[in-house]
Amino acid sequence: MSCERVLALGLVLAGLACAGPIVDDEVLEIDPKTLARVAVAPFLPASDFRGNDEPGVTAGGEAAEAAALTTRIAGEALAAAGFAVIPASDVARVFEAKGEVVPHGDAAAFAEAAAREFGATSVLLGKAYRYRERQGLTGPASVGYELALHAAPDARVLWTARFDHTQKMLSEDLFGVLRYPGAGSRWMSAAELARWGADAAAARLAELR
Repeated sequence: MSCERVLALGLVLAGLACAGPIVDDEVLEIDPKTLARVAVAPFLPASDFRGNDEPGVTAGGEAAEAAALTTRIAGEALAAAGFAVIPASDVARVFEAKGEVVPHGDAAAFAEAAAREFGATSVLLGKAYRYRERQGLTGPASVGYELALHAAPDARVLWTARFDHTQKMLSEDLFGVLRYPGAGSRWMSAAELARWGADAAAARLAELR
């Protein structure tokens, strides 16, 4: 193989190793000003949520825990990317302090409250539809969730994204595995997989500032 081909292959492999996961995203209407202060609303589990239990018998607690974990991970990813973030716990407390039910999934209610109470310019909502921990060597971690950024206080949709990934073995997808943190040298937990996707989503939003 010529030196030029070796160099080209090396550049391709390096690019794959550094690239993040594929996050399907759509920018509908976004202005850098709407990213000045982002509130995170508590995420919801999807109605067809799939965890480690068999479909149809998944405990509500497992789904709620997965939604809470992805909420926290998304907020931390945004903060790490340099965004001013209002955590979901603070947003939920606005309603709890008034004795009101937290309006899960209600973008309009969250956007209005976050803007009024915290000066938020946008609010991030999410939905976890799969969160499976690794099971030995035959059941890799698998995570799927959707994100939607809404303007505050008017709640118009600014941006949406979806992360959906099941970790693969080196023998299944050599180049794809190189994208993982650690270049595929170890099995990842569901939380690590979720964070990988959230970091990529936060990086994408950072590009829009």
